[in-house]
Amino acid sequence: MIEKEFDNIDKEDIDALVQKAVCEKRDTEYKLQLPGGADKDTKEFLADVSSLANTSGGDLIYGVRDKLDEKGQPTGIPEAAEGVAESNPVAQETRLVSILRSGIDPRIPGVRITHLDGFPLGPVIVLRVPKSWVSPHMIKFQDWSRFYSRTSAGKHLLDVREIRAAFTASESLAAKISAFRSDRVGKILAGETPVPMEAGSKFVLHLLPVGAFAEPAVVDLRGAEATLGSSLVPMGPKFNGYGPVSFNFNGLFCRSGGASLKTDSYVQVFRNGAIEAVCAWHGDGSVLSGAVLDELVGATRRYTELQTRLGVGFPMFVAVSAVSVKGAWISPSIRVVRPTVGGQIDQDVLPAPEVLVEEKGANIRNVLRPALDTIWQASHWPGCPAYNDNGEWVGF
Repeated sequence: MIEKEFDNIDKEDIDALVQKAVCEKRDTEYKLQLPGGADKDTKEFLADVSSLANTSGGDLIYGVRDKLDEKGQPTGIPEAAEGVAESNPVAQETRLVSILRSGIDPRIPGVRITHLDGFPLGPVIVLRVPKSWVSPHMIKFQDWSRFYSRTSAGKHLLDVREIRAAFTASESLAAKISAFRSDRVGKILAGETPVPMEAGSKFVLHLLPVGAFAEPAVVDLRGAEATLGSSLVPMGPKFNGYGPVSFNFNGLFCRSGGASLKTDSYVQVFRNGAIEAVCAWHGDGSVLSGAVLDELVGATRRYTELQTRLGVGFPMFVAVSAVSVKGAWISPSIRVVRPTVGGQIDQDVLPAPEVLVEEKGANIRNVLRPALDTIWQASHWPGCPAYNDNGEWVGF
C-alpha cells in the first residue's frame, strides 16, 4: 500500500514505486489494464478487491507494467508506469464501483478510487480497499459464489475452516467494540470518571475506530501531546475555561473548569485511539435542550480530525448515549424551554444505536440522525426535529 493519505497520493508516488522497484506484496498489486467487460475479468476484479478487504486492505494500481522473467511471466516488480489508454477515467471509476456494489456481499465500506494524470498512455487509476470490519466478503456474480483471502504470494480461495474463522473474528470485533462502550457507560453512570463530575443528566460521545479494536494498538500519545492544539476541547459551555491537556492512566484527557472544581465536561483519549467525551447538561434541571446536537456535531468533527492525525481514523463507530436522564424532557429548540409536545423520559440510560462513519468528509449531521432520532423518541417525539421527512438537516 502506498504509505500516504489517499487524498494526497500524486504522480510522484507512482513514479517512486517504479524507481525503487517496490515489488507486489500482500497489500499492493499492479495491473497493466483495467478490468474488461468479459465475465472472467469481472470475476478477477471482484476476487482482487474482496481478497484485500478480507485481509489487511491495500491498493490496486492500474496502468503499471510488470517486469517479465526469462519465461515471460510477470515478476511483480514494476518496470514502467504507463497509465491506461482511457479518455474518460471518471466513467471507468463509476463502472468499477458499480461492479463492487452488485458483486460483493456484504458491501465493502470505505473503498476509494482516483486517477492520476501525466503518464504516457493515460491516467494511472488507484483503488484503495480498506481492511474490512464486516468480513468475510463473498463474491456473488451470476451463479458464482466464492470467498477469497490474500498472502504475499497473492489471493487464494478460503476453505470451510478459514471461512468459519473469518466469521468468528468479525463477530469478535463487534463484540469488543460493544463491550468497550457498555463498560465505559457503566463507569460513567457509577461516577467512575477521570475527574469528579457535576450531578445531573449527561450526554456521552464515543468515537471508536475499527482499527483500534481489530488488533492490539497503542497510539504514541506522548509524541502527540504537543500537537493536539484545539482539537482536544471538551463539549459544552466553557464558562470556567478548560485544560490543560494532561496524562492519566488511560491516556490523555482535558477537562472544563478549574482543578479544584467538579467538572461539567471532559474528553479522554484512550491509548488505543478511542475517544470518550462526556458533558453534563443542566438546562433548568429537567429539560435537555436541542443545543446538545451542535455540541455533538462539533465535537465529532474535532475528535475525528484528531484521530486521523494519530493514525487511527476511519472507518469508525460513533456512539451517543444519554445517562441519568429519567424524568427529563427534551426541548425541540436550541433554547432550554419546556416543550408543548413530547413527554418525560422513562429510562435512566439511553444507549442510542452506534452509527458508522466510513470515511473522511462524511456529513456528520446526517450520520448522527439514527442515534438522535432514538434519543428524541425516548421523550415521545417522532424523531429529532432538526431533520425533515426526507432525512435532510434543516436545523432547529
